[in-house]
Amino acid sequence: MNSYSNSTKNESVKFTDSVRLAKIFHLDTSDAFQQAEALPKWQQDYVQISTGQFSGSLTNISLGPIQIFRESMNKEVDQHGHPWENSFAVGVPLEIEGEGFWCGDRLERNSIFFLSPNSELNFKTPQQSDICVAVIDSCMLQEYAEKIEEICIDHVLKLNGATSVSEAICNNFRDSFLRIFNGVNINPNTLATPSSRLTLLDDVMRSFFNGFIMLDKLPKTNHAQFVHRHIVEKAREYILSRRSEPPSILEICEELRISRRTLHYGFIKVLGINPVTFLRYLRLNGAHRELLTADPAIMMVSDIAARWGFWHMGMFSTYYKELFGELPSRTLRVKK
Repeated sequence: MNSYSNSTKNESVKFTDSVRLAKIFHLDTSDAFQQAEALPKWQQDYVQISTGQFSGSLTNISLGPIQIFRESMNKEVDQHGHPWENSFAVGVPLEIEGEGFWCGDRLERNSIFFLSPNSELNFKTPQQSDICVAVIDSCMLQEYAEKIEEICIDHVLKLNGATSVSEAICNNFRDSFLRIFNGVNINPNTLATPSSRLTLLDDVMRSFFNGFIMLDKLPKTNHAQFVHRHIVEKAREYILSRRSEPPSILEICEELRISRRTLHYGFIKVLGINPVTFLRYLRLNGAHRELLTADPAIMMVSDIAARWGFWHMGMFSTYYKELFGELPSRTLRVKK
């Protein structure tokens, strides 16, 4: 059993403690055996079952108890295997050509596929396949759902196989995966920065739960009537106490012992903006101050952005220009 599953029994352990190590790698392969061996944390066997020269690729992001990978292959392959113990997998095809079956269910282009904890994967890939998959420690997922989202996901963890859904829902999942891969590929050093790792973890978990809400797999719960102003004041006090290293939404929820929904509802009621936007403005202002005084000869925009928790450079530039009216590269060059 992995270390996180054991540690969740100790109430003092926080989700944010689980992402001290993070890394990304990409590999192009020329045979199915090499492809199977390349994926970390999986035990699996690939058998090529269509003729011709095999060509594949794998991009893998490890983020503590979360693994996100993109796998493409140009041949039909019979896959058997399983990820690490007590993990739950969800994925979406980016592109497929030909007939494929995930755990016995036909894989359509507009479908979402699942692998429940401790289940055996049987995947007959299409002739051409390009898929994205997230694998998450189920113990972390359950505790996160209960403490941060205030919902029960026991029924979600039982999902297994593939199900056809609308193109809009699939595109939502595809966009979430591709945003992560593109952001980290552009600036892989962002995974070395604690604040960026926490922001990425928060984004991944939020995207995951938003996707399941779209799939109608999560219940719509009513918000309890908390004293919203008290919640916002406590949150702001905690955020401002860490002005030089702004916490993630996940850290705030853990510190205040409240759910993400409660925090969100309080900020909307009191400030008219959500806590994600408030935190983003705070981090943008911190990056702005640093860019104003940094030496462009020895400092890069990407380094400063990562230090302030921005793991996706394209989004950082967009947010920055929207707030300050200029690109961060101009702030770094032009001293006022």
